[in-house]
Amino acid sequence: MPAPFLNPLVPGLPPAVSAWVRGLEEVEEHLRKWAFELSEEAFWWRPAPGLNPIGGLVRHILGSSHRLLRAGLPGELPEWARLGREWELQGPLEPKELILERFEAAWPRLVSEFRGLAGEDLARPVRVGQLGAEAPLAHVLHHLVEHAQHHAGQIIYAHKLLQARIE
Repeated sequence: MPAPFLNPLVPGLPPAVSAWVRGLEEVEEHLRKWAFELSEEAFWWRPAPGLNPIGGLVRHILGSSHRLLRAGLPGELPEWARLGREWELQGPLEPKELILERFEAAWPRLVSEFRGLAGEDLARPVRVGQLGAEAPLAHVLHHLVEHAQHHAGQIIYAHKLLQARIE
């Protein structure tokens, strides 16, 4: 099966939105391959003191993606996404299974909200973050995808470090 970015445009979506949907699909593939199959101990492994555990990065991808989505689109922010980056990147504050269940429930809904976007929505200014900085919705959604991919890359690298340590 080809990488999501090699798939055709999603029918009925503006090209940019289609690219973001494919990017989110790629994040999901990476998490399933590099994080979800890990043992509980490996899921919370830190490559070095002060570095983020794999599970914390998964939790952060999910939480930050929802915060960015809600900055631009109306809807309720889940309680777990309100806890913020510092909480998300910590170690095992909850079992791996709970994070995976949360992902399975929340990620498809997040992606479906992208699928509901129209081209005319993308230029609308939205307020982001605690300071309420203004940016076009397209920039916020693009950042959501690139941020998730950035942390998925960290998960891949951490997984490889873990494997090298075990071998």
